[in-house]
Amino acid sequence: MTQDIGFKIQSLVLCGPGVPDASVQFTTGLNVVVGPSDTGKTFIAQCINFMFGGSKPPKRIPEAERYDSVLLSLSLAGDDAILRRALNGGAFTLTRGDETITLADSHSAGKADTVSHCLLSFSGLAEKKVRTNSRGTTRRLSFRDISRLILVDEESVIAERSPVFTGQYTKPTEEAGVFRILLTGRDDAAVVEHDEPKVAKSKLEGQKELIANLMQKNSDEISQLGIDTEAEPADAALEAAEAEIERISLALAEERASVSQLEDSRRDAWTSLQQLESRAAIVKELHSRFELLQRQYQSDLRRLGAVGEAGARLAQMTEERCPVCGAPSEHHDRTHQRQHSAPEEVSDACRAEAKKLQILLLDLEKTINENVAESKNIEVERTQARQRLEEVQAHIAQEVGPRVTSLLAALATTRQHRDPLAKCVDLQAQRAELARLLAEANKPAPKAPKLPSPNVGADQAARFCEAAENLLRAFNFPNADRVSFSEEDQDLVIGERKRMSHGKGVRALTHAAFTLALLRYCRSEGRPHPGIAIIDSPLVVYREPDADERGAYDVKDAFYRCVAEQFASDQILIFENEDPPEGISANIITFTGSDSGRRGFIPS
Repeated sequence: MTQDIGFKIQSLVLCGPGVPDASVQFTTGLNVVVGPSDTGKTFIAQCINFMFGGSKPPKRIPEAERYDSVLLSLSLAGDDAILRRALNGGAFTLTRGDETITLADSHSAGKADTVSHCLLSFSGLAEKKVRTNSRGTTRRLSFRDISRLILVDEESVIAERSPVFTGQYTKPTEEAGVFRILLTGRDDAAVVEHDEPKVAKSKLEGQKELIANLMQKNSDEISQLGIDTEAEPADAALEAAEAEIERISLALAEERASVSQLEDSRRDAWTSLQQLESRAAIVKELHSRFELLQRQYQSDLRRLGAVGEAGARLAQMTEERCPVCGAPSEHHDRTHQRQHSAPEEVSDACRAEAKKLQILLLDLEKTINENVAESKNIEVERTQARQRLEEVQAHIAQEVGPRVTSLLAALATTRQHRDPLAKCVDLQAQRAELARLLAEANKPAPKAPKLPSPNVGADQAARFCEAAENLLRAFNFPNADRVSFSEEDQDLVIGERKRMSHGKGVRALTHAAFTLALLRYCRSEGRPHPGIAIIDSPLVVYREPDADERGAYDVKDAFYRCVAEQFASDQILIFENEDPPEGISANIITFTGSDSGRRGFIPS
């Protein structure tokens, strides 16, 4: 894990109306808040824990009565963020640059708008899963799971248990799993949950009952089909019916091919008949028009003959009266005179026109005769086409039709016989499958798979123990020659003695070593970690051992010097009653508890 994963606390500020802010500033590296009791050291640790998503507000003290909110300023990789929350609890606001969003105070799986998800994201631990029980149930990791391993209060630091556990008897599986996630970088997302034995047994009994009910329903349906499966097995009868259906279908295909050919012949005959009918209608209409034209020609000939005869007669007559007004010539009105052809000329013209008409009439008579002949031929062809059409239709209706009808009836009957058989075969196959499932259900239930222990193994903790051993040696801790790991207790074994078996002063110091070693190990191995450790009173109850032939140990001084030197790029917050040694590189915040210097966290 690179150093840009994690966060550091820049400041903690209490705000309230009409009172000066109570604030404390922190830096990278070692930060030591020292001072006598009742100066607010533990209150600061409680406020930080509260801002890490704790549900319990910090302990109310008289000095904090007029304050209503707390701000925690965080330094991220290349960015800053401010968390704000009311002192009586509730949701958070997160401000980054110009953006302010609301974060829920309670962790919720799959939701990103919670303070837990936000801090996990800063630490590189978002979306991790941890197992909660021996059945493999998993849940999303919460930052509260991590906070107890990075923030050690004054009670937990001296507790007679591993730093991995909180002492709640329902939590050891998930608490060990959280420690394993930090130590190995692997979560429990791949774990598959299995049912409890009682639940599994109840499910199995339910499955048996369901299968029995389905088998009874299956038997009832087979009985309702009324098929005598003893006389002939249903599958054999079904096979015979399928074969008969295939035979009938082939015969139908052949008949349909024959019908198709006959239909082509009938279509050709019908098309030919329709063409002849159309041609006959046209010829008949032409014949009517030709006869009308012939009568017109004959009428014209008679009219021309009459005109020609009249002209001849008029040419033989003398003109005595005006042909217009009938007046005698002496009384004739000259305006009536017009240029007229001579009667003999008119007669000649009529005879010439009549001659043309006679020629046209002869041609028309020839055309009429041809039309009559064509009409007779069409009628013969119509009769032949109609006869062919009737023959094809009769063949279809009398021979092919009955065969197709018979085959279709046989096919329908065979299918009616086949369908119950097919259903019976399906039901019998279902019954066989149900019987197999019932037999499987009646077999002794296999034991639930035994999941591996969530505890960290000694081999997995070897490098972690090495980091703890190096720290204890740097602390000048007595008898820190060898540090190992107890898989049963999930705790350090220092020399040949379990860590938790020591007195509370040693438990506090070694608890601090455990927490710091976890941070050092995660950094060196590239594991996700918030990159911060907060320890309240790791040295207050520790008493230095008497000097022996090797000299004084100076454990407390060595503790501060080691942390200041080895965790310069991380952030360590120590709350203690006594001042650290002079000359260490640390941000030392001193509360005096008196009027000289800074009395405490909250201004007077």
